[in-house]
Amino acid sequence: MATSDYQLSNDNGSYSPFFEKKLIEEKRKDGYWIEAFKVDSQSPIGLIGYGLSCGEVNFYPNPCTTTEPGKAIRIQDLPGPVAMDQADITGNGINDIIICYQYGNTMVDCDPTGGKIIWLQNPGQKLEQEQWISHYIGRSTAMHRLKVGHFTQNKRLEIIGLPIVNEPYNLLAPVPVILFQQPNDVLNTKEWPCEIIDKEFFHLI
Repeated sequence: MATSDYQLSNDNGSYSPFFEKKLIEEKRKDGYWIEAFKVDSQSPIGLIGYGLSCGEVNFYPNPCTTTEPGKAIRIQDLPGPVAMDQADITGNGINDIIICYQYGNTMVDCDPTGGKIIWLQNPGQKLEQEQWISHYIGRSTAMHRLKVGHFTQNKRLEIIGLPIVNEPYNLLAPVPVILFQQPNDVLNTKEWPCEIIDKEFFHLI
């Protein structure tokens, strides 16, 4: 998106944005998720993108700062990445990524050992030198959507995890809604504490 000085100074302080198409990547093998992401406090907002089958979680620098499509920066390789959210887990002022993966083939034959949730530690200025460190949060079969926020208190981050089904080949069983809470030592803890906050109402989330 580009906006001229003329547009900014007219219409009583309002402006009409002008949009232009920018090529981000050609010949992708697959695609499922794309989300705006600011990797540090100085760089313009870029994009996180990945597909279900290929499993390459990439960061794409903002194409408005270049004349040619930029090179994708590999963040992590995961089997079947599904949903993600972002938050400053470490408290260093830059956002990290929370992502679930290992969904399985479909919601019918989902992986009973999958549905894993991890957070990926943002390396900041070392973005192009190394993959982001993975930290385990927890799991529930067929984890499909998640959201980070403060749902029951405001001192620690919490993650709501929403599986699409409860187990393979059973589309009628109630789905557990899980609340994970940020531990004291986010870098070294083996798993985040969690509780099931609903296991009766929802089906096929």
